Amino acid sequence: MATTSADLDTLETLYNALKEDVESAHTIHTDTDTALENAAWESPNAQSFREAWDEFRPKLIAFEGVLADAATDVARNHNNIAAANGVTDAADLADVTAYE
Repeated sequence: MATTSADLDTLETLYNALKEDVESAHTIHTDTDTALENAAWESPNAQSFREAWDEFRPKLIAFEGVLADAATDVARNHNNIAAANGVTDAADLADVTAYE
């Protein structure tokens, strides 16, 4: 028999970490895109990095979506558990949306 347990404080902490990770992933890909577009950088290493970035960038964007989905799931679980237990002083956690 499966058991389910949750602690509102730890769920809120997890939610905040995941939400911040969405922001971090977005910042990494947007800042790197901008810097690469503006950089006068030509070398074998530059070409190698750009090729690796072109391959990695979509994975980073997809991961941003996974983080947002996880944060939203945690938020909904947190909010539902609080409501089911009549907890009125818990934060109401909002859904998180990926940027892309």
